[in-house]
Amino acid sequence: MAPIILMYALFASSFSVGKVLLSYAQPIFITGARMLVGGSILLAYQYWGAREGFRIVWKHRWLYLQMILFGIYITYILRFWALNYLPSSKTCFLYNLSPFLSSLYLYLLFGERMSKRQWVGLIIGFLGLIPILIATTPQEELFGEFLFVSWPELVILLSVATHSYSWIVMRKMVRYKSYSPIMINGLSMACGGLLALITSLIVEGTPPLITDVAPFVGWLMFVVIVSNIICYNMYGSLLKRYSPTFLSFAGFLAPIFAGFYGWAFLNETITWHFYVSNIIVFIGLYIFYQEELKQQPFVE
Repeated sequence: MAPIILMYALFASSFSVGKVLLSYAQPIFITGARMLVGGSILLAYQYWGAREGFRIVWKHRWLYLQMILFGIYITYILRFWALNYLPSSKTCFLYNLSPFLSSLYLYLLFGERMSKRQWVGLIIGFLGLIPILIATTPQEELFGEFLFVSWPELVILLSVATHSYSWIVMRKMVRYKSYSPIMINGLSMACGGLLALITSLIVEGTPPLITDVAPFVGWLMFVVIVSNIICYNMYGSLLKRYSPTFLSFAGFLAPIFAGFYGWAFLNETITWHFYVSNIIVFIGLYIFYQEELKQQPFVE
């Protein structure tokens, strides 16, 4: 269990460090730089370390295009923009809804059935959003609200939606097209990052002259190494011992760590809304995954 806790502790740190990076540069530029570097490292590993998996079939270009746009480009531009105005703990918490949305996509797009227990868990999970969404910071209020949801919150929810959809596409590419996950991620990140840098040049103008280059590069490489490389490889390694269902269920640990990092290092205020939402979503996740955990017990 300790490696799982470590993995989600590391994953949660990417949200806090992302907040730090935004003090140096603009969100689209950060997205492009992070993804281009991370994708290049993964592609280099795939090419020199596992050449047999380095392949691209032209007829699958639409699948790759979806991964580039939905898995990287749109997802992370929206995420970094919203992170400018949302606490890192709230952003990480909202990303914990990915398992719910992925299952909903599978039901709506591919007709995969869900049990009554899973529907109950899904509904409870979404109800868990209410407490944390009604708690807004002064920065969020600058943009106004739609009903009781601020625009930065809506943007991050859209980011979570596109991120969840990309996992469905990746699942199809790995399971039915026999692609290596490293190849998919590497190419998607590199192309999505390059596209983001071009967009940054058009939208944000010439990249800012960063006075403290060393700290910026240091934090950027920290996120790339921890999130794009270490957490990815840890997840693959842990799949040999635990079921994907259990690892997804354990994802509720990430917002807890993000809340601690935000409080300890970013002076973020953690209100009761955060704790109540976490408890409700945890209950929803537990109910949602209970049957799958019985069917796919993890192995120590």
